[in-house]
Amino acid sequence: MKGICVRSEINPLKKVLLHRPGKELLNLTPDTLGELLFDDIPFLKVAQEEHDAFAQILRDNGTEVVYPVFPRFIIRLGPFKGFLIG
Repeated sequence: MKGICVRSEINPLKKVLLHRPGKELLNLTPDTLGELLFDDIPFLKVAQEEHDAFAQILRDNGTEVVYPVFPRFIIRLGPFKGFLIG
């Protein structure tokens, strides 16, 4: 596996790792917004639509968009301690 090598901050982006918003957004509460740097609770469907449009713009401009496959796990720290993700 090749390591990460960044030689320019202005050359076209070749590959990007993204995570599509999922059910984790449903766990946001007014009490956790500030800590997680959100201004408001996002609507899942809208967040996914905006993400998909952004990913398509990247693809249309020649960037390879990669989505990692993470196993399911339980958050052990922070405001979402105990929530199942994945």
